[in-house]
Amino acid sequence: MSKIFNQILTSKKQQNEKYLSIFLTAGFPEKDDTVDIILQLAENGVDFIELGIPFSDPIADGPVIQKASDKALTNGIRLKDVLNIVKKVRESSDIPVILMGYLNPIHTMGIEMFLNNAKEAGVDGLIIPDWPYEESHLYLEQMQRADIDLIHLIAPNTPKTRIREIDTISTSFIYCVAYTGVTGQDNRPTRRTTEFFKYLNQTLKHPWIIGFGVNNHRDFQLYTQYSDGVIIGSAFIQLLETTPASARIAAIRSFIRGVK
Repeated sequence: MSKIFNQILTSKKQQNEKYLSIFLTAGFPEKDDTVDIILQLAENGVDFIELGIPFSDPIADGPVIQKASDKALTNGIRLKDVLNIVKKVRESSDIPVILMGYLNPIHTMGIEMFLNNAKEAGVDGLIIPDWPYEESHLYLEQMQRADIDLIHLIAPNTPKTRIREIDTISTSFIYCVAYTGVTGQDNRPTRRTTEFFKYLNQTLKHPWIIGFGVNNHRDFQLYTQYSDGVIIGSAFIQLLETTPASARIAAIRSFIRGVK
């Protein structure tokens, strides 16, 4: 497990504080912007970064992140560039960075080579929605040696037996999808959803964080009543898309303060 990552998770839990993670797509809005954006997020109190690997068919992502991924691919960003971004971040910050992506680009590089390169770059974790844990388990030993956590996803329609299995093999936190569907939807919790959240609190041994549909301070307050923290993606991507580069520092600061 990633030492710095789990130190943060443990410290926050002990102090009864909630985690805030921000998702951004590597190479968006411009190819060379990402390192500076991550460092600004770190300076403004974000606990860890979810860095998206651009892909042409991001099945779990809604239109906002799909558009950002397309733009990043047009900007020439590939998997090796994403790893170089993490390397550059490591020159100035130890903020945990989780790579979020799909198996195709990783498989093209070669899974073992990718894990070696991710370790060298300073990656702390992975979220790969289309990599079943039955298959990823084959690489668990190599990930442990690389000090990289694999973050598993669960949703309200995940069978309870599978939730318990995921909790058993997890090494950091569990990513809870707030609803079935794709990212970026504006969806309020239903009675069934809140009952699911309560079940997770009674069942899970590991911290769990809510993503999908979390956009602002209201959502942060709402979802952290149940969970250990939230991940915000589409709302931040929209901020980057609509903010001129000259105003970005102030906009990021205002956004993070507003969420918290």
